[in-house]
Amino acid sequence: MKRISSVLTIFLALFVALAAFSIRAEAAGAVYDNAKLLSQSDIQKLTAEIQRIEKKHNVRIGVVTQKTLQGRPIGQVANALLDQGYKGAPNGGIVLLLSMDNRKWYISTDNPMRAKITDEKGIKYIESEMLPKLKDNKFGEAFLKYTAAIETELDYYAKEGEPFDPSAGFHPLAAIAALIIGLLGGYGVRETLISSMSNVTPAARASEYLVDDSFDLTDSDDRFLFMNVTRTKKSKSSGGSSARDESHGGGGGSF
Repeated sequence: MKRISSVLTIFLALFVALAAFSIRAEAAGAVYDNAKLLSQSDIQKLTAEIQRIEKKHNVRIGVVTQKTLQGRPIGQVANALLDQGYKGAPNGGIVLLLSMDNRKWYISTDNPMRAKITDEKGIKYIESEMLPKLKDNKFGEAFLKYTAAIETELDYYAKEGEPFDPSAGFHPLAAIAALIIGLLGGYGVRETLISSMSNVTPAARASEYLVDDSFDLTDSDDRFLFMNVTRTKKSKSSGGSSARDESHGGGGGSF
């Protein structure tokens, strides 16, 4: 039974690798748009941007779109794509794969790139930049957001020697100080406006706000009629897919 399981595992790995290789073999460069999501102008602009960043940081960057992966795990296909076509640069490689039949995306990184763009914060930052555009089907803009986010993280690593952290520049004390200043400023403006209104003065007693004979309560009654409770099943998160291993980082989700 163990031998059968091992054979099936090897067969699956070879099947995914061959499928990824066939995708890569047709690709002419950094951008492979098999799903036909981009115009020729979009491809030229994206390719030029990728080549600029690759030269600047000595990395490999890929964007691959597929109409369908025919049920193959997107993370494993992305990893195989990375190994076949986008690996080997001194500072690492990264590839984004889109599968349009189930609207899933996955980013795979090799270990040199994984050290600069971490699985958690690094990939999450790229996701936050490109996902809104993917959801709106603005794929050309989404892929440019993807490359811009990569450049931001690589620039930071080159300068600071550590992975990019979007929350690194945020300090809770700064937020508290800004809140206090805002409240004090708002209170000061309010008091200034009130003091400038000659017909508004604070009353000494609450009863002074009541106009005589303006209200007469003769009867009161509360009746509870019915209650309707509706329960809706909570939907599961669309993200969180992962094919990370000792040689690959990254992450993905749905759009």
